[in-house]
Amino acid sequence: GILRCHPDLAGREALRCQLTTESQKEQRGAGLTSLDSTDKFRIDQLNTEYKEKFGFPFVICARMSDKDEIFQQLKERLLNDPMAELRTGIEEVKKICHLRLHDIFSGSPVTKP
Repeated sequence: GILRCHPDLAGREALRCQLTTESQKEQRGAGLTSLDSTDKFRIDQLNTEYKEKFGFPFVICARMSDKDEIFQQLKERLLNDPMAELRTGIEEVKKICHLRLHDIFSGSPVTKP
């Protein structure tokens, strides 16, 4: 359920400014808010293909990634079997939660290395 609730990267919610403040910062930091039309079309296409195959949106810790890595991971993870991808998606949610909790309790955000 938590994976199905996750917004698409650079998706409809981002375009409508309906993401949480944290998600907006993370996607902006990964370069997803300044995609050119070719990359926007490509990520929409990959997001759709991913959801059709796995039944939930692609999840990656955007704060620990950049645009190129996200595209690469999307393509590579489309090759996974559903159970492997479910586990990977859950691990990515754990990373996101860990970093956000760190921000709350420490007062300073963790950024990509």
